[in-house]
Amino acid sequence: MHRFFVSPEQIAGHLVHFRADQARQLRDVLRLRPGDAVAVLDDTGQVYRVRLERVSRERTDGIIESRAAAGGEPAAHVTLYQSLLKREKFEWVLQKGTELGVTRFAPVISRRALVREAGDKLDRWRRIIAEAAEQAGRGRLPELRPPVALEDALRDAPTYARAIIPWEAAEGGGIRAALAGLPPAPAVALFIGSEGGFDPAEIEAARAAGLMPITLGPRILRTETAALVAVALALHELGEMERVHE
Repeated sequence: MHRFFVSPEQIAGHLVHFRADQARQLRDVLRLRPGDAVAVLDDTGQVYRVRLERVSRERTDGIIESRAAAGGEPAAHVTLYQSLLKREKFEWVLQKGTELGVTRFAPVISRRALVREAGDKLDRWRRIIAEAAEQAGRGRLPELRPPVALEDALRDAPTYARAIIPWEAAEGGGIRAALAGLPPAPAVALFIGSEGGFDPAEIEAARAAGLMPITLGPRILRTETAALVAVALALHELGEMERVHE
């Protein structure tokens, strides 16, 4: 069943009103008609089965038939602090990270980043996240923070059960060792560098802030690969690739 995230003001009693862009997708792309059913999510963890009542250029709406817990959300909370990248790479990380189960995206500006600001991209990034969340069966939209300098992002480290930073020169263990012994459903932060990686001074600042440098193996990974490998490994170690949360 096709899924759509809506804002609270789009729901009035048992009636759901679809935005113009959603109406175009329903009508022109999916070619749905009155009587067809879709799943509607309100970003609170609830999913509504909605029967389309009207599908037209003037107005598209439907009637809520039932409500249930959406599922699809990990119990553990993974925040991805991703250094800004060139557009295609960063958007790919947002899309695939959402599919995997990232709870929050926190773009950071590191010293070697080729991109230094988001410009007017935040709305586009939110649309990419929403579309990926709908496709992946998520029950909530991952949060997207505005970009901040790495030194500011490092101040968040104490708020997590574990904050780790993959680094190609790290010695010792990987994600499994870093996440060992955590309580159930922890909050974990992953810091990923830009195309040029983190410089040694940034790693030392990360250590001082309480981050744990770890390795992702003996091969050098591109930053967008490293981000998704780290997310997938972290969620696997936290048991999130095996069980379904209702």
